Amino acid sequence: MIAAQHFGSISGGKDSQAVLCRMVERIERKGLAAFGNRAPRFLSADNGHENPITLDHIAYLDDWLRQRTGLRIETVSANDVPGLTDAAAFARKRAMLREEWSKEKRRTRHKGACNQRRAAWQAGTITRAEWTARCNCPVLVSPPVPDPLIKQALGLLHPTGIPFLDMVMLHGRFPGTKTRFCTDETKLIPMMHRKRPLLDAGLSIIDWIGERADESPARAKKPPIQSKRHPTGARRVLYRPIFRWSAADAFAISERHGLKHNPLYTMGMSRVGCSTCIMVRKRELRAWAMRFPAEVDRVREWERLVGLVSRRTAVTGTPASLLPAPTVPGDPADHGRATIDWAIAWSRTGRGGHNYDLFLDLERREADEQGLRCDSEYGLCE
Repeated sequence: MIAAQHFGSISGGKDSQAVLCRMVERIERKGLAAFGNRAPRFLSADNGHENPITLDHIAYLDDWLRQRTGLRIETVSANDVPGLTDAAAFARKRAMLREEWSKEKRRTRHKGACNQRRAAWQAGTITRAEWTARCNCPVLVSPPVPDPLIKQALGLLHPTGIPFLDMVMLHGRFPGTKTRFCTDETKLIPMMHRKRPLLDAGLSIIDWIGERADESPARAKKPPIQSKRHPTGARRVLYRPIFRWSAADAFAISERHGLKHNPLYTMGMSRVGCSTCIMVRKRELRAWAMRFPAEVDRVREWERLVGLVSRRTAVTGTPASLLPAPTVPGDPADHGRATIDWAIAWSRTGRGGHNYDLFLDLERREADEQGLRCDSEYGLCE
């Protein structure tokens, strides 16, 4: 067996909890010899955008792990990584913003056949000149931003200490379905910051990851085990021990160990990480808004702040949008954007998103009068 340090990633969700159970079972069955006589390490990334219930659940898992094995869950943060969300990163952003916002900005909105020719140029089948010669797409011109708005943005661009919010302010926008920098910058990079010194020292690492093939077509294409060599010769292995499992299998192993599930799964949520995730479903968004009004208020304030440090929204005086258009149909009068209040209003409509659903209105009235009931798409309320 090669010398290696094993890591488990803990998110507070069912799949990472199932992996935690697998690793604990291995310790109790074979001892630390099963991990090369090195105690495995467990990492959890706190990005400041989790539901408090999830943070409480991770603390509960930490206590369970300590009692069973004497090990603990380590908390990592983007704030630990130099240059990621710290004062230096904001200083770079302020310098760039001051220069860029004081100039006119031009952007060509390519569409249709022009997009196809651009793809052909990127693929190397035509030259750039051949593409641009036939491009007659409209050019959007943004005049220089007024100096008071620049000063306002510069005054806000300082670390808040909340990794997710700081990351978004540095980007000047919230992440989207195709640009999910939230996962990379507030979770994967901070975790790798803990692991890199080991790789640099020549020690291989093995990451136990809670990913299942039936979660999405993209994940189904991943292999159960991947290995990549580090420049020092060490290897980083990605191991997906529950790759062929179903969601029911993931819940079942926790039940065998007497572990509680994250309570959010009985509150209508299929995702229990960010509150709320940019990939949220319509039904989940409605339940989230009903159960967690304080979280809605927080997101609304974040949209306002990010709107002031984003060029287009700062000029128009509108908030930024946490939820991307492919997830929530946005306001057609505002470039298809969906602010949190617009998104919640949409979540209370029926199919088609135009008319308020009487059954949903009845559901809300009953919740006000009788309280919210157990609600789980995984059958946990039965």
